[in-house]
Amino acid sequence: MALGNAWHFPGNPEPFGNAGMRDPVFPTDPVSAVTIFSGNQYQGGGNPGNQLQDGSAVLFKQTTDAAWTTVPMVFATAIDDNKYYSAAIPIGAFAAGTVVQYYLVIAYDDHDTTFLQADVTDMLSVTTGDQAAAQAAPFTFTIETPDKRGQWGDPFTLLNVGIHAHVLPTGLVLMWGRRDNPQQSLDTDPASPLAPGLPPAPPATCTPFVWNPANGNMTQTPQPTLNDGTTNANLFCSGHAFLPDGRLLVTGGHLADSHGLNQATIYDPAADTWTPTAVMNDGRWYPTAIALPSGSVLVLSGSYFDLTQNQVVNNLIPQIWSDGNFTSIASMGAAFDLFPRMHVASTGLVYMTSLVQTWSLDVSGGGTWTPLPDVLQPNGLCDYAPSVLYDVDKVLFAGGGNPPTANAETIDLSQAQLAWVATNPMNFPRRQHNGTILPDGTVLVTGGTRGGGAPGTAEAFNDLDPGQPVHIAELWDPKTGQWTMLAAESTDRCYHSTAVLLPDGTVLSAGGGEFILNEGTPQQVANNPQDTHYDAQVFSPPYLFKGPQPQITSAPDSVNYGDTFEIGTAQPEQIATISLIRLPSVTHSFNAGQRINFLPSQIAGGTLTATAPPNANVCPPGHYMLFIVNLQGVPSVAKIIQVSAPAAAAAQVREAAQPEAAAAGASAPARQAATDAFALRATVRAAASGTRAVAGITGICPYGIAACWGGANEALRSLEGVQYVDPIPDGDRSTATVYLEDDRLPALDHWDDQFRRMVHQTYELRGVEVTLTGTIEARNDVLVLAGEGRRPPVELVPLDPGGKIQWDTAAQGPQAAGPAEAGAYDTLTRSAGAVGARPLTVTGPLHQVQTGYRLQVRLVEF
Repeated sequence: MALGNAWHFPGNPEPFGNAGMRDPVFPTDPVSAVTIFSGNQYQGGGNPGNQLQDGSAVLFKQTTDAAWTTVPMVFATAIDDNKYYSAAIPIGAFAAGTVVQYYLVIAYDDHDTTFLQADVTDMLSVTTGDQAAAQAAPFTFTIETPDKRGQWGDPFTLLNVGIHAHVLPTGLVLMWGRRDNPQQSLDTDPASPLAPGLPPAPPATCTPFVWNPANGNMTQTPQPTLNDGTTNANLFCSGHAFLPDGRLLVTGGHLADSHGLNQATIYDPAADTWTPTAVMNDGRWYPTAIALPSGSVLVLSGSYFDLTQNQVVNNLIPQIWSDGNFTSIASMGAAFDLFPRMHVASTGLVYMTSLVQTWSLDVSGGGTWTPLPDVLQPNGLCDYAPSVLYDVDKVLFAGGGNPPTANAETIDLSQAQLAWVATNPMNFPRRQHNGTILPDGTVLVTGGTRGGGAPGTAEAFNDLDPGQPVHIAELWDPKTGQWTMLAAESTDRCYHSTAVLLPDGTVLSAGGGEFILNEGTPQQVANNPQDTHYDAQVFSPPYLFKGPQPQITSAPDSVNYGDTFEIGTAQPEQIATISLIRLPSVTHSFNAGQRINFLPSQIAGGTLTATAPPNANVCPPGHYMLFIVNLQGVPSVAKIIQVSAPAAAAAQVREAAQPEAAAAGASAPARQAATDAFALRATVRAAASGTRAVAGITGICPYGIAACWGGANEALRSLEGVQYVDPIPDGDRSTATVYLEDDRLPALDHWDDQFRRMVHQTYELRGVEVTLTGTIEARNDVLVLAGEGRRPPVELVPLDPGGKIQWDTAAQGPQAAGPAEAGAYDTLTRSAGAVGARPLTVTGPLHQVQTGYRLQVRLVEF
């Protein structure tokens, strides 16, 4: 039979903007109808087929019924090469618990009638020409109440895209985006055009706004400024952390993609004011800021544009903000990833979980970094994924990477022997998603895309093709490791989306969009306006439908560490759990602020009492949402309380952070590392004596490897025989330089596999170029660079067209060889003094073949 190519994937958000091809994917009571969509490729390559409206239908029944009811399908929309049809199954009269079965009949004018049945997962479709087979394996769904899947509220419009979101001590939510309106440039300095060929648009300004969850009101804050008091400080792509007194410290910000501000700014929610504070050592774009037990803030990573060198550089110097000043501490001696995922453990150490290798940082003295070589992420580099401190010392890392993975791991930072341990995978692969701790200790995952693609493509970084964004939320239970699929939200929430827990136990999901496609090319443009979301939805988890919320009738406004305090509530004997969740502060898939403490409690004389966390290591000072959770698992509306900072600890850290003490007390490697990338480059070049090799690296990050460098840097350092990596890649040519331990040649037969195991497809190793010096020999009419030391002989051949490893960003391909490069081998062969003469130097792409090594000659120096 000539079957058509129609499909029905219930969990996929197709067509564009739809929560699923079965909408709602998990129908909850009350819902009057469930809409079923089919997709059909009607033109283009492959097996296109023209689906007809007449004759196409959905047939459904309750499992207890004998007969099927037919609902005709009608044309819905066309997107690119695909057409979509829909039919609504009326279910308003079905009781909760009813199981509904259905299958699809697709009629064509150029194919046989095709039936769509479910595969074993019930989330994909199978085509068949046998209607009886489709009836025997139908799709199913159950009419459920929201206590099973939760419930999304209607989308509502925001004043801007919610790319950065923070719950304030007042219970209001502070948000900001990238620019105040689409008529502004996406950048501030230099401003960029809105489309190729147009003059630059007005520079982007970014005015934060506050949303009131109680009544939906939104008001703009004043614009943050630089230290001059007038110039707008665009806080897009900044890092942020709450201070102990409830103010929000924002570090870095946006000039242009990869070009970070060196400014830090403080928002005071009580006064609704922005105040510029100290400048940092240099700019930071995509930095992480986390609250330390001392009440100070650790700031690290980010990129900036160095005017003297005319290039983007990764900021290698971590700094600690305390009392209005920044103090630099030691670097780990290599590039960070952007927005590194950092967590404070109960020991006071800070751990970075987002590279393949896990690192610890002791911030005391001048700072000491320790790589944990045996503590590796089992899935390799998994960027743009949430790392969630779901209990004291316990971290969940879920998804991320390219192609996106569904795998999830946990690590317990309190253990003597640290190790990542696999928990159950999510139901969907995801990247660009968010993870939110809930009051009962479960973790809610929302948004993200399941799609991936080749490095250098938009799909690799943020795949928004129909069906790739994941709308179905998932809930992870740390007690069982199980993931439960929940209701699907209406909107794509991928790159630049956020999610925060609100004091009433619901979750705000917002944002997405406002990025530049084809970064670095003459064709660079803003993403399609339909992919930028000036809206939000509020999710009510299933626990809010399991009974009335318990109420906190009284609780203190502040507590000290170790305090025992009373919590007023009508039925104290019904309270099973008391939790403290730090006010969230989230951007770019990482909520650096959130962490949870479960408080010991008791009931005496009918009064519920709880004991505050014992110290600042397990609960850094600041504001927290205090929840009580009853025996049915229903949380209260939170009381926001302040956990006080111990004055002695703050004084101790201020003393340890003095620059002089740091320099005197740090080890030699730490003193060497506590410098910028240019100084580290000089140190590396002075120390390197082995073979120099240049690697061509393509990343999925649209901002190029000059900024998105941490994962590639780590992978290069792990390659066999590599001793040093130049800390600054060549962003214009998308290459990086490494130095081997001696004069050997790169083990290319191993490198590609080693590199890929670390990063999967987040980066691609395009090839390796070397520069070698030696004498030339002629062997059977073949020119050979004679072996020397540990270097074997190398056959010399002409440069292949398109064989350069240097990248042309505009053309999105290898740089074209110039005349001198294309003719370099001929120049060598024509030189009468080449063979047997004094040593000469050849440069070009190196390849390992069955007979040894072969170098394509791109440059030759006599």
